[in-house]
Amino acid sequence: MTDVVTTPAPAPAPAATHANPFAAVGLLLSAVRSSMEGSKRPDQAPRWVRIDRVRQFVDPTTGDADAIASGVMKAMGVVTLGIAYMQRFTLDATDLLVQGDAAKALVEVSADLVKQVASKEFINALEVAVGQEPSSGSPISGVADIIDKIVDIADKVPEPDDLKVIGAQLYGLLAVEQLTTGTVDDTTIAHVDVSKTGKLRLLHWGFWQSFRVQNLGKGKGPVEVFTLGSRRLPDVGAPKSPLRARGTFGEGSGIETVYDLDFSGANAGKDIAEANAILTALGYDKYPVADPKALAADFATRLRAFQKINDIPVTGKLDNPTLNRLLHLDYDAKNLKRAKPFREDLLPPGFDPTKAS
Repeated sequence: MTDVVTTPAPAPAPAATHANPFAAVGLLLSAVRSSMEGSKRPDQAPRWVRIDRVRQFVDPTTGDADAIASGVMKAMGVVTLGIAYMQRFTLDATDLLVQGDAAKALVEVSADLVKQVASKEFINALEVAVGQEPSSGSPISGVADIIDKIVDIADKVPEPDDLKVIGAQLYGLLAVEQLTTGTVDDTTIAHVDVSKTGKLRLLHWGFWQSFRVQNLGKGKGPVEVFTLGSRRLPDVGAPKSPLRARGTFGEGSGIETVYDLDFSGANAGKDIAEANAILTALGYDKYPVADPKALAADFATRLRAFQKINDIPVTGKLDNPTLNRLLHLDYDAKNLKRAKPFREDLLPPGFDPTKAS
């Protein structure tokens, strides 16, 4: 029986000049997404929801779980860790391919130069310029054939865009899509569009498992995030922030909870602290915060500096573009994109992150 699936967004087409060596990995991740979002029968919940149901066999206060539930959650933790490392290596590979592509472009320019120099027309022009009779051919015409072979080899080197077939699928598994309408206060519970948010992200919230944000700079270890992006935050200075984030699947009598996060007591401000931990690792501690868990003006200052340097709208809020970029995701392109670390020279003259625009 064919699975009933929610079709993942199509990945960008690879460069046409050579076979894309990353296409097979992109296809594998696409199959994972389709399987996680699909089911065998139209009346059956998708697999990610069925996996999430194991939460009912876990004691929320102690974390103790039945044997099967414990095994499922451990296996899900391994999958999440594997995807985190795949994101890291894809970003690293992109950096290498950008450098390799620069070398490839230089080979192409050099090849065009050498082929022109070796051409009959160029040789004849030089001969005429020095008063000689134009020869019938180029004495170094064989060089052109050698150059063509070098360019052909260079064409087989993967290009940065080829990795987008993997990035698009990783985005689909990990993206955060917060709701953008309605007021936000301490009574708000629904914060995220479950249909558009990555199902692996929903499962790590549901199981209270961490996701390792890596690629934060040389010598910087990963930052563990548990709740980041799961709740909308009001404007700085608002008197009350949401105390709960709950995601649901289904409707009517068939509705079920897929995650339920508490932001009171010891977990108050946990998501803000996670965002600050990433910003600190990226060097934005240039702008210190008095309390890393507080939704305060100094936190908004950090966000504005991060937003300006990363070419996303400067709002001073943990909005969708900002949340996803902190997680090395590009909200507009629906792909991977490395968060840029702080560099003062990247801030335009006159830009003051302490001031709201």
